[in-house]
Amino acid sequence: MMAEESQAHVIGAFDIKKKYMSFNLAIKADLKPGITAVFGNSGSGKTTLLNCLSGLIKPDEGYVRLDGQELFDSDLKINVKPEKRRIGYVLQDSLIFPHISVLDNINYGYKLVPQRERKIEPYDLINIMGLSDVLDRHPTELSGGEARRVAVARALAISPKVLMLDEPMQGLDFGVRGSIIRYLNRIENELNIHMILVSHSISEVLSLARNVILLDKGTKVLQGPVNELLSSKILTNVIDMSELENVFEATVKDSGQDSGIGIIIADSLVLEVPAFKAKRGAKATASIRANDIIVSKQPPQGLSARNVKTGVVTEIVGSTKGTVIHVDIGIILLVEITGRSLVELDLQVGSEVHLIIKANSIVVAEIN
Repeated sequence: MMAEESQAHVIGAFDIKKKYMSFNLAIKADLKPGITAVFGNSGSGKTTLLNCLSGLIKPDEGYVRLDGQELFDSDLKINVKPEKRRIGYVLQDSLIFPHISVLDNINYGYKLVPQRERKIEPYDLINIMGLSDVLDRHPTELSGGEARRVAVARALAISPKVLMLDEPMQGLDFGVRGSIIRYLNRIENELNIHMILVSHSISEVLSLARNVILLDKGTKVLQGPVNELLSSKILTNVIDMSELENVFEATVKDSGQDSGIGIIIADSLVLEVPAFKAKRGAKATASIRANDIIVSKQPPQGLSARNVKTGVVTEIVGSTKGTVIHVDIGIILLVEITGRSLVELDLQVGSEVHLIIKANSIVVAEIN
């Protein structure tokens, strides 16, 4: 099991128990700075945990502490009301007010906050979340991705100590998910807002989170830094390998509108991709499924694939659901292979390999 992080530098802590007839939640954990992902299968208790932290559900016993304040303590009979906890909460079905404009939705929460406690201005949110072109629209005139971004902006308008997001990208295609990932990264970087992200997508967790809490049947079974995430067999036995994606940010060199082939650069890695809409120099989010990458020990020749990249195996993680190798080709890519391929190719940490990636297997979120 992944080692627990040290107690130093935490923004909060909780130890809560909640019993139902067919389900028990019992979790103790610290909250670290940055984005903490709460990950687990359906029914593991992720949403129940957020509801207890936000005050929508009262735990049977325990405590919730945030930024030095006791929000709940069963022994001390403390239970701060949800609206007084200064937690921004975007639920799975979080609806924005349908009868008012986007701007009025954002301003609604802002006006509820005493002036001395306002740390985030509405127009900063509008800029960061890319909403300047839809401020006069009503919710019925918004796309699914736009509506999610408005919901996040409205939650941030109260200048929360923590922003909690319950499956904010569920049901959205990668183009929209990619844009929301970029917006959430901007929130952390520019507003320094701590977040708790509930997700069933390991790819979203890897692309956003700094720390991870893994739940199973209402209990914490793993907590630690995200960079150790895939080294744990506890986790790899839970992951659906077919859904494992490499999600990363890149710079647009050529959108390919003239040639049909775009070019993106991630650190020093140059990749050819299908044409997409973006300006040269813009930031884009790209995705490559782990099972869409072919591994060769020999330099391949005579291929139609647009991307053949040489790298080094840095880690090999096996589980009951398959094998994932980490390959450094300028960025670390996760590649799913079979156990038989691992043996036949004689792959070991330090092995030089060649990754074959078709251009059309790389998805780039378009930038409007």
